Amino acid sequence: MGVDTTQQRTYRTKQRKAVSSYLSQNAERYLSVDDVWVGIASERESVGRSTVYRNLEAMEAEGSALKATAPGGEARYRMAGPDASAQLVCLGCGCALSLDCHMASDFSAHVLADHGFKIDSSRTVLYGTCSKCMGATT
Repeated sequence: MGVDTTQQRTYRTKQRKAVSSYLSQNAERYLSVDDVWVGIASERESVGRSTVYRNLEAMEAEGSALKATAPGGEARYRMAGPDASAQLVCLGCGCALSLDCHMASDFSAHVLADHGFKIDSSRTVLYGTCSKCMGATT
């Protein structure tokens, strides 16, 4: 008999708890691996950068974290929330805002009806500049 490898074990290590806690404390932003690593280190927790990366990737794979790729290819992460709305992510400060208005659902319905493609709104990210950062550049 073979071993069932379809289910992955989720290890709740001290490092995983530190990564999860830091993401939860910064739930309004997408964070890079380095943001999380430096943030945990500032709380006097000892976690290696590669451990942070592996935990973020595992959390994204199991659905407890969301991953977005910023322009330039850098991966950024945030905790998955109860809402499944698209996100607006600021290229300046990294803040994330939910896009939960009828226009987003109307667009999703159009794409499904006219193009035969179902959008996963929990993984939809639009990049731009928030009002705070727009004010800083003017």
